[in-house]
Amino acid sequence: MSDLSAAGHEPVFVDAMRSPSLLDWLSHRELLRNLVLRDLRLKYRGSVLGFLWSMVNPLMVVGVYAVAFGYILKVPTPAFVLYLVSGLLAWGYFAAAVSASTGAVIDSGSLIKSVCFPRAILPIAAVLFNLAQFVLTCAAAVPVALLLYGIAPTPSMLAWPILVVLQTLMCVGLALLLSTLTAFFRDIRHLLEIALQILFWMTPVIYESRMVPSALRAVMFLSPMTPFALGYHQSLYYRQWPDATVWLTACAYTALACLIGFLVFRRHEEQFTELL
Repeated sequence: MSDLSAAGHEPVFVDAMRSPSLLDWLSHRELLRNLVLRDLRLKYRGSVLGFLWSMVNPLMVVGVYAVAFGYILKVPTPAFVLYLVSGLLAWGYFAAAVSASTGAVIDSGSLIKSVCFPRAILPIAAVLFNLAQFVLTCAAAVPVALLLYGIAPTPSMLAWPILVVLQTLMCVGLALLLSTLTAFFRDIRHLLEIALQILFWMTPVIYESRMVPSALRAVMFLSPMTPFALGYHQSLYYRQWPDATVWLTACAYTALACLIGFLVFRRHEEQFTELL
């Protein structure tokens, strides 16, 4: 036993059994990067355009929206397509990230049972994969929507990347929580589908927040995506710096999601091998 201790084997055994810390997760960033790149390659494997599909689809969406709402429905709201794009893309990122996270652990049973690594890498990789999709989509759709209406960039648009970072952190916290809950209760996937449908209409994505009666505004803010949707609309569409309510609510949801997600995942991750 003394030889093993002298060779450093005992500390390794202890490290393998304890719950990984945040530093442990960061030390596996190369694994995280490879998982995200693997998913991106798998999605576009065999296609001719490859990653360009992430830009072709949003461009087609902008074109369809411009014709549908500008020429057919004749929506009176000026530059309504930009309003839709700035909200729908962010919602799509949120919905895709949290949905993918429910299977991050339970769909990786063979990997979890055979390789020792921080399990949090799996739900985080699911979020970052959808973040990459979101950034590629916005890089194509938002500039086209701005050019379509002759809108020049303004300083308020610098709030956009800050909001993206906050939204990503919130999604990571929710992903840690949902991936853990799904490992215990498989019904979480189905419940989440219903919850996302409800949250979509609670969030001012395709309608303006000023249309919501004052008595229901508090209900609107029960959706964690409401402050982000408002922030994207204010910075990109209204070309104003998001107000204090948006920032405070977005930071509160982000901090709460990260805290709860981290604590729940860390407490239960050692049980994943038994559950899968």
